[in-house]
Amino acid sequence: MPMEQLLGPQREIAGPLYTGFPGLHGAIDSALEGVLGQVFVDDPSRPKVARIVIGDFHAIAGDPHAPGATEALLAVPDRDYVAVDESWHELVRRALPQAQAYDRFAFRAPATWDRERLTALRESLPAGFELQRVDAGTVAAFRALNETFVDNFASLNEFLELGVGFGVTFGGEFVAGCASYSISSRSVEFEIETRRDYQRRGLALVTGARLIEHCLENGLKPCWDAAHEGSALLAEALGFVGRREYKSYRLGAPERPES
Repeated sequence: MPMEQLLGPQREIAGPLYTGFPGLHGAIDSALEGVLGQVFVDDPSRPKVARIVIGDFHAIAGDPHAPGATEALLAVPDRDYVAVDESWHELVRRALPQAQAYDRFAFRAPATWDRERLTALRESLPAGFELQRVDAGTVAAFRALNETFVDNFASLNEFLELGVGFGVTFGGEFVAGCASYSISSRSVEFEIETRRDYQRRGLALVTGARLIEHCLENGLKPCWDAAHEGSALLAEALGFVGRREYKSYRLGAPERPES
């Protein structure tokens, strides 16, 4: 039986299934609030299984022994990613034998951010580079650096209205950036990337620190979920804490470059 999509305030009924979910906390917040993404459940009145979709990530939660559990997994398109808690791993291996397991690292915000350190990181921009907030005149070029900075939003205008991004330019081109992969009234899921020929110059620290500052200025919780060790080390350098490793799956998709 196909899962049903929840709309508007209905989405909140799936929230309890994600209590204790290992990662993607900002993305889950956004979907449950109805800002970005989609929420599907096996039963709209009393759900036992839910699938949240944000971009190419599918966060699946609930009871892996429920009748709708396998259906939720089989609904994930090839080349997308699946995140589940530990109780689901056996079912994932049976239902999706093509899935490739890999480790992700979830972090939480510290009880208190070191604002002086964030300022120092932001101000460590090398000479010749410029840090700027993305606006209507620059958003298309920002997307060219990394499509996933903005493509979870329905349009570039929606990204500018709801989301936020900061980029570093050199010679008029974006070479690094950090943006809201998803956003809600409570939190921001970070997405970050530096162009390969400009890496190892601290540019990711600059943009990441600036987006954290933006979150603190606007009462939002910064959320970081790392796809590999390099991204995890960057999170820790920015001040995120509580590294939690969890197993996720890619269905033939390439590894993400940073987070």
